[in-house]
Amino acid sequence: MNPEPLVQTLGCCRVDGAPVKHGRALELVAVLALSNGSAPRDWLLTSLFEGDPAPSSLPTLALRARKMGIDVRYDRDRAVYHLEGTVRCDVAEVLGLLEEGRLAEALTLYGGPFLSRSYSPFAVQTRDHVEQRIVRVAIDSGDIQLIEAADRLVKHPELGEELVRRGGDKVSAALSRSWLSGLEAVV
Repeated sequence: MNPEPLVQTLGCCRVDGAPVKHGRALELVAVLALSNGSAPRDWLLTSLFEGDPAPSSLPTLALRARKMGIDVRYDRDRAVYHLEGTVRCDVAEVLGLLEEGRLAEALTLYGGPFLSRSYSPFAVQTRDHVEQRIVRVAIDSGDIQLIEAADRLVKHPELGEELVRRGGDKVSAALSRSWLSGLEAVV
């Protein structure tokens, strides 16, 4: 196993730069990384799956993760899945940078929405949380350039409104609003 694999879940699904077929296995890795390396089996089942998942669902994801070089194990005594060793996960790194107020660095690492093809409760909630944190940190920074940089990556109405309010690029803000309107028409 790789001593510290890099897991990318923002905008793509990769391990150490190589594309992976099983994004759901990376979703398990991401939830474990965001949960300080371990999480209870029952909580994982409700977070990663809707309805009544098959008993083999989590073991299959753990096996796929191991095949990608990420050692995910199950502790039967505690009914907990955990990461063996350390894993670098882009979503955890971006959220950590945002917590520290290091928006410029977070935006550099942000490659796009978190696991955009997954609609599990965890993926939907994490996507929203990452984007909301970017928006909040950008607006709270008061730095027009950082707000504009965030607006280029995360199309959110609050960023567009803040740009207009602060006298930023009105064309960019207008495009953001029209892009969002077009997206709403499709949905």
